[in-house]
Formats: sequence, structure tokens, C-alpha cells
Amino acid sequence: MNVVHIKNVLRSIGVDPESVPLGEFDVIGEFTAKRIRDRSNPLFNKSGAFYRSNYERGILIYYLITQFKLTSMLEIGFGRGYSSLCAGKAFADMGVDGTIVSIDPAIRRGDFMNFMQVLPFPKEWSKNIQIITDTSNVALPTLDANKFDLIYIDGDHSYVGTRSDWNNSKSKANMFVLFDDYHLPTKVDAGIKCQEAIDEIEWEKEGFSAPQLVRMDRRMFYDDRFCIDEDVDYGQVLTCTLDKEHLFNSLSSRRPQ
Repeated sequence: MNVVHIKNVLRSIGVDPESVPLGEFDVIGEFTAKRIRDRSNPLFNKSGAFYRSNYERGILIYYLITQFKLTSMLEIGFGRGYSSLCAGKAFADMGVDGTIVSIDPAIRRGDFMNFMQVLPFPKEWSKNIQIITDTSNVALPTLDANKFDLIYIDGDHSYVGTRSDWNNSKSKANMFVLFDDYHLPTKVDAGIKCQEAIDEIEWEKEGFSAPQLVRMDRRMFYDDRFCIDEDVDYGQVLTCTLDKEHLFNSLSSRRPQ
């Protein structure tokens, strides 16, 4: 699989990485994605308790939406809402009444509404987020009539779960599919087997372009681990439906110099 740096992906879709307002995504992440290190981690004392865990994913989602004028996103795994809010901001910035459907059995609708009320963000960012509080294997078949411009798969990270989410969602993709948590061989986590399922996909046969593994996670934000790019063994996998690949390639040819 071709491995590409997040900055180069942005350039390929016509975005100058130096023009990205990191502070905007930092504020969203402060309330929805910031993480705390365990006290046993040597970096807890050396670098601090809190860190930005892959805020770049929101940047990629935002610019896929704005550069390609997308109007809908299906998300498997709401988490704390970072990705959905980045998508909501993108739609609001475009002046589009975009659709965001997020599937997560761990989120109760009342809790979601209360949480969104207290966040210091414009209501336009969250007004069209629809939470489905079922497991993805139950919820996805009910969406057969719907198509989504962007599908973000960030749910059950097991092999079976990732494979099921792909099989149940690929027919609903209008253009992009983005997978979270692809681990390169040097990164070992017994609970995350996304890469095993992703590596089995027959992309062209299933109607998708050859995927890109986007190397991210503190590649644009300050990294208090001081990792060089080659040491980051995690990324997200981006693919495009074959019938829309020409649009992606057309925009790629007009990258900023």
C-alpha cells in the first residue's frame, strides 16, 4: 500500500498545509479529542499529561468535504464527536445543509443532545448530526436506500468488526471511504486488527481505487514525543469509488506549488 504524508495528501487535493488554521481544529479537539497519558508513561512527567491524539483526521475530513463539495457523511463510531464536528464545521463553512449520520451504540441520544448544548461551538455545526444508537451490523442494513459522499469507518477495531463494517457500508459510498487505525507491522496492539481486514480487500474488484495509507498523528501539530515521520507507524486508509476517481485525479493535478 502506498504510504503518503498527511501534508502531501492535502497538497494533492489543492490545499496548502501552511494555510490550514490549526487553532480551529485544536479548539474542537480540546473538548472532543484531547487525551490524557497514564501516569506510568515516561512522557507523563517529561512532556505533560495531555496530548493531541491525531487531530489531523479532522483536518483531512474537513478538506475532503470542502474541496470536493461533499454534502453527506456516514460515520461508524462517534466517539467523543471530534470527526462529526469537523464535518459539521465544513458543511457550515460551505453554507451547505449537510447530512451527518453517526452510528454508535455507546451514545445515548439524550446525552448527545446535552453534550452538544454545552460545547462552545456554533449550533450549525451539530444541528444535522443524527446519532443511531445501534451496533453497525444492525444499523447499516437499514440505510440501504441512502448514499453518502464520505464514509468514515472508526467503529469496532477487531478484524471481524472492520470487515463487517466494510461489507455493510461499501455499497453506500458515493465517493470516499476512510478507515481509521491502520497499524504498520512495528505497531502492535492486540485489540486493533483493522489492517488485517483492510489488507484483504480486493479494491478494484469491489469498485474502489488503490488505497493510500495516510501517515498522520501529530504530523502537523506539535509532537511532544519528537517522532520523525518514519517512526509514526499508524495511519488512516483513504480510497475512492472508481466511478469518481477521475474527479479526485483532476483536483490532484491542480495542487498548489
